[in-house]
Amino acid sequence: MCTIGAMASHPGRAAFNWRVFLEKYGAIFALIGLFVGTAVLEHLRFPADERAFLKPQNLLNIVSQWSFVGIVAVGMTFVIILDGIDLSVGSVVALAAGAGMYTMNAVAADHGSAWGILAGVGVCVAGGTVLGLINGLVIAKGRIAPFVATLGTMAIFRALVLAWAQGGEIRSSVSYTAAESFKFTSIGGGSFKLPTWLGGSPATTIPDGSEVSAVQLVLRYPVLVFAGVAILGHLLLSKTAFGLSVYSIGDNRRAARYAGVKIATVTTLVYTIAGLCCGVSALLNSSRLNSVSSSSLGLFYELDAIAAVVIGGTRLQGGAGRILGTVVGVLILGVVSNMLNMLQVSNFYHGLVKGIIIIAAVLVQPRNSEA
Repeated sequence: MCTIGAMASHPGRAAFNWRVFLEKYGAIFALIGLFVGTAVLEHLRFPADERAFLKPQNLLNIVSQWSFVGIVAVGMTFVIILDGIDLSVGSVVALAAGAGMYTMNAVAADHGSAWGILAGVGVCVAGGTVLGLINGLVIAKGRIAPFVATLGTMAIFRALVLAWAQGGEIRSSVSYTAAESFKFTSIGGGSFKLPTWLGGSPATTIPDGSEVSAVQLVLRYPVLVFAGVAILGHLLLSKTAFGLSVYSIGDNRRAARYAGVKIATVTTLVYTIAGLCCGVSALLNSSRLNSVSSSSLGLFYELDAIAAVVIGGTRLQGGAGRILGTVVGVLILGVVSNMLNMLQVSNFYHGLVKGIIIIAAVLVQPRNSEA
């Protein structure tokens, strides 16, 4: 009754919910605060000639370095909105990359480097998609809890690539001729220079008469791929009936079933999309390194991807979340990592900071009253 009276005395005014506000926009304000705080900290601690955080190229490098995880995090957003989890993403990246590298070497040996690269690209992306499909079928048709199912496939996929590579690396054996302008390493390691007016510095002449050459910003291809995957993911979630089904299942599975949503089909497709994103990340990773480490590639990707999704405001209970929030979460992790490196904090403590950020992000999320 008090609530009704309060609403009656203030017609047209709804009570402001700080928790909902933080859930929707908290990640953006956190990124702004972290950005400003890091800049101020660097200004106080380092002389002017040693400050690098605010330099445009450093900011582009942060996005580039975290694009590989960001692509995986886009797929993880679908999974968590569905009220699922995928612990196998790192192993999927490693196994898909290993299969693609092996295929590229085998085909290139018989048909030339161009066909080898095409085959490797196809197997990398298709391999991740198939592994995601396997996860989806095990969960949807086998009726196994996502945590248990993907915990099992995480071990299986990692064991397969370890056995394949005998615990070592699968290296590219593709050779190139001078006439070949495109290389496999160009996919994940390539870049192009931005016009000087977008940043950097033009050529200048200093007082002693010598000339300082122009510095152009470099944008790497993985950043563009990350942006493209994020845009497609956003459109799929927000503009299609499939996206509506994902939200409805995550919000109330029983109600979605009564509404005629094909839960098994949607679940399978969601994990397949997550696998596709892993396949794209596997391609970029293997191309950038020109090799695949069976033991370290994709390691802790599940932690970073889940962290980015949760920090971005997606509810762990499912039913709510946005791709934009995940992108912001990836940027937050990137800035935090850059800040810790700048302050020369030991890598052993990076996981500690990530864990604290995850817990803080979950604390501001709405929870059921009985929780």
